[in-house]
Amino acid sequence: MDKLPHIEDTSQTGLRAVTRTQAIIEDHKWLFRRQDGQTDFGVDVEIEMVEKNLVTGRIFKGQVKGQDGIEWKNGKTSVQVKVTTYNMWKNMPLPVLAFLCDVKTQRVYWNLPISQTPRHDADSIYLKFEEQQSIPETFDVLEKLLQTWFLTFTGNILREVPYFHRIFTRLEELAGWGDPWSKLNEDDDDRCRLFYHHLMELRLSLGLSCEHLPSIDEWYLRSSIFWHDDGALFYGTFEELFNYIKPDYEEAVQALRKRVKHVERRFENQQIITFFANGDNEPGTTRISYVYLDKRASSSEFAQAFDEKLERRNVLKYRLAEAINRT
Repeated sequence: MDKLPHIEDTSQTGLRAVTRTQAIIEDHKWLFRRQDGQTDFGVDVEIEMVEKNLVTGRIFKGQVKGQDGIEWKNGKTSVQVKVTTYNMWKNMPLPVLAFLCDVKTQRVYWNLPISQTPRHDADSIYLKFEEQQSIPETFDVLEKLLQTWFLTFTGNILREVPYFHRIFTRLEELAGWGDPWSKLNEDDDDRCRLFYHHLMELRLSLGLSCEHLPSIDEWYLRSSIFWHDDGALFYGTFEELFNYIKPDYEEAVQALRKRVKHVERRFENQQIITFFANGDNEPGTTRISYVYLDKRASSSEFAQAFDEKLERRNVLKYRLAEAINRT
């Protein structure tokens, strides 16, 4: 009989661990994508949070480990990973979660690796997992942790697209307009920097790669070397930059367009819905504007809580609660 490929037990355990983790995540209505071929680099899954069908773009990465029976000591266990892998997680622009699945009991445990610190000059770190920190039992804790991370570090980059698109339009007008050896004015140079950062955040939030994009500093270095001036970008280099990133921006906008087709019609989404609705219009046609009523607009509790926040900082000038009561 011809010899056939043999699957090691460890590989089977790993595959079962990812499958079980995926089932739990998807039961929570989040999106789970396997990152085939990236396991050796410390990331093997990508997960997108879904919050009541809002446009969030809140994506995080994950590394799933599997064991056929976990040995717990005082409610704790640990998994060894390389410090180089830990450093990669720490430097990623997205949060990374570590999952440990006991394929025998079908239970999945989680932690945030960067909350732990390797010893100085160590080659590896032992990630500690707690027996009480499992999903789906502590999904609410995990969700709050991620929400805090995104609110702190990213905001909602997807809903900022209509505003940054105006900057894109301005930059598109500039491309090819000035003499190659003249510099952008200060305002346009600032717009270029802001938009470049927006583009990279936007692509990452949509799960698109930025590996091929030079850093903004590399563009300025290119401009400095070529035009012998390290101030603002010169038009010649700026035109190269814009033409290079335009396809990446258009790809990201199209990916977002597909997502917006399925979002809930509500206050937080009205600007992005209006943006795409008008993008489909023929030039010269009437502009569409969508406005969605929000139950908070008539909520005394919402108004009172907001007023109290301002009052505690001694900045309250107008009471929202009184305005609601008058309507």
